[in-house]
Amino acid sequence: MKIAIGLINVNDEIRIRKEIGNLQPLVDSIRKVGLLNPILIDEQSNLIAGYRRLQACKQLEMEEVEVKIVEFGGDMLKKLDVEIAENFFRKDFTPHEVLASEMRRQEIIESTREKGVFERFWLWLKGLFSSEPATTPKTPQEASPSGEEALGAKAEKKEQMAATVAEDAPAQGVEPTGETPKTGNTAADQDERSIKWRAT
Repeated sequence: MKIAIGLINVNDEIRIRKEIGNLQPLVDSIRKVGLLNPILIDEQSNLIAGYRRLQACKQLEMEEVEVKIVEFGGDMLKKLDVEIAENFFRKDFTPHEVLASEMRRQEIIESTREKGVFERFWLWLKGLFSSEPATTPKTPQEASPSGEEALGAKAEKKEQMAATVAEDAPAQGVEPTGETPKTGNTAADQDERSIKWRAT
């Protein structure tokens, strides 16, 4: 829920954190993406956690802020524990995570950036000479022939080999076997070859 900033009570005497540090990065962040984590207050609108966020919102002259109300029932020790936990048990990004986030930011910016005519032409031209195939590769089932196709190809190869042997037989002095070539020869051609072989 949102409440007016002026309704949030801050008791500087009992607050543990006194040094708020440089608020400018936080101010810039809230200006850009808004207040992501609500400010914690109790039932009487007393600030429990989120002092730096509250001060940043004041610098931005915001009239209302998002808050989360935690009921303590007057338990001062619980209030102290919540304030400590909210500020102490945080884990900052590691340097590697900071670098990864910045790289991801640049990738998003580049992918959404509007390209000019020459840059679009260059990317198109680069795509033409890319090593990646332009078409979708066939699946193993599509690339390999079916059983019937494989048998047909094998039979056709045998017929071609038989025809080649029959044609080369006279030159090599091979006696005819009497088998009829299956393709490319008529009965008359076979008889003529048989007569010639017997004559030689």
